[in-house]
Amino acid sequence: MSLPEGPATTSILIVDDDEVVREFMSATLEDAGFNVATAADGETALKLCIENPPDLVIADVLMPGMDGFQLCQELRQRPETGYIPILVATGLDDVPSIVKAFDVGATDFINKPIKWIILNYRVQYMLRTSRVAQELRENQVRLVSAKEAAESANRAKNEFLANMSHELRTPLNAVIGFSNVMHQQMFGPMPDKYLEYSKVIEESGTHLLTIINSILDLARAEAGRLTLNEQEVEIADVVAFCEKIVRVMAQRADVAFVPDIDEGLPHVFADPTKLQQILINLLSNAIKFTPPSGTVTLTIGLDADGDLMFRIEDTGIGIPADKIELALAPFGQVDSRLARKYDGVGLGLPLTKILVELHGGKLEIDSEVDAGTIVTVRIPRERMRAQEAVRVPGRATVAPAQDRFDWALARS
Repeated sequence: MSLPEGPATTSILIVDDDEVVREFMSATLEDAGFNVATAADGETALKLCIENPPDLVIADVLMPGMDGFQLCQELRQRPETGYIPILVATGLDDVPSIVKAFDVGATDFINKPIKWIILNYRVQYMLRTSRVAQELRENQVRLVSAKEAAESANRAKNEFLANMSHELRTPLNAVIGFSNVMHQQMFGPMPDKYLEYSKVIEESGTHLLTIINSILDLARAEAGRLTLNEQEVEIADVVAFCEKIVRVMAQRADVAFVPDIDEGLPHVFADPTKLQQILINLLSNAIKFTPPSGTVTLTIGLDADGDLMFRIEDTGIGIPADKIELALAPFGQVDSRLARKYDGVGLGLPLTKILVELHGGKLEIDSEVDAGTIVTVRIPRERMRAQEAVRVPGRATVAPAQDRFDWALARS
């Protein structure tokens, strides 16, 4: 016996060794519009389910050969029948039997003698629930497939950006280098207009190279290939390097730059180039979005928890609170009109956040429109150690209080 092919209604398989029960149950469910097939034992029922899985199985427990418990186990172990709803119908109403039925995979339990009206509604409920569960499973498969496709596309994008950025940097370096040679008039004097043009070429090429490097860093970060070249770093040296660059930018923008650096700061175990990149990105952003006659303040010191804190405060245009998350997303623009006015592609803050987090730190933004922005970077105290001042004839130096960072030792 086999289940009907292509049933016009929902298919149900009744499994019971009692022919009278099978007949009554079949009549009741057929009257309700279901397409019903029957089996007198578990072996026959399993074969029917494998050949043509029904929408629901109603199974007795006590049957010769394979009983209802074993049938449940077999159905649940096969992928084609693993999710068929199973209603166990039996005269066993003791708690251990009920518990065992659910343990082996039964979906629901109904006692004999069966109330036929209740059976009809119980079956309809189980079928509705099964359809919802099936839709959820199908949606999950689609979501997993979409996620894998998105991840694959993202990997392809990162590889493309990395390759493209690498290929673009080589000719750009030549453009920047030769335009600098021309501007310096190394091979003879040039007309003033050509000098001006060569300077524009150099500055534009340098700006484009900065963008390409940022894209490359973001691609590496998303691919997990952006690493730190960690070493002992003196904060004063990092600040001095950044200050030279930032002061020129501030002067051009007619913005006051005010550094406030605590003395005697501990050395940090970090990537000095990445630290410089963090500070320059944040300070240049602050200067760019601060109107003329405004102020950008850089404060560096230890916070109450002993973490190293960089605080960049400006009197600029500010960021709406609901746009801060967007500003931290790659290529995110708080306002496209600002991008045109202030010349940016939305890479500085996202890349800075990544670099801070690579050091185990945190970046926080507090901003108010037309009142300015405060960006706080915290580098964990585990990356620092105290220094002992040592007097050297003719000058003062700082010597380490211990041979190596405890933090570095913990990582080795």
